[in-house]
Amino acid sequence: MQQITKIKGIKRLNNSRNGNPKYEIHTENGVVTTPTDSMIAYEWNFERLIGDTVTINYRLTKKGKAILEDINREGLWEMN
Repeated sequence: MQQITKIKGIKRLNNSRNGNPKYEIHTENGVVTTPTDSMIAYEWNFERLIGDTVTINYRLTKKGKAILEDINREGLWEMN
């Protein structure tokens, strides 16, 4: 699923068992979480995106939890 939204806040979650970071991204439309042991947590400095409009791609788990697959700032292509 894809959505254009504004980032309202970021919450750093506990690291995975392998020591990789995990984040909860709060948007105007809800909350999306970075996947466990995913490189996306290293690719972006999520705190710098607060207040920005972004395009997020995410999937929903069977329980309805939104898991981030990709994120892009509006107006920027591959820059972060």
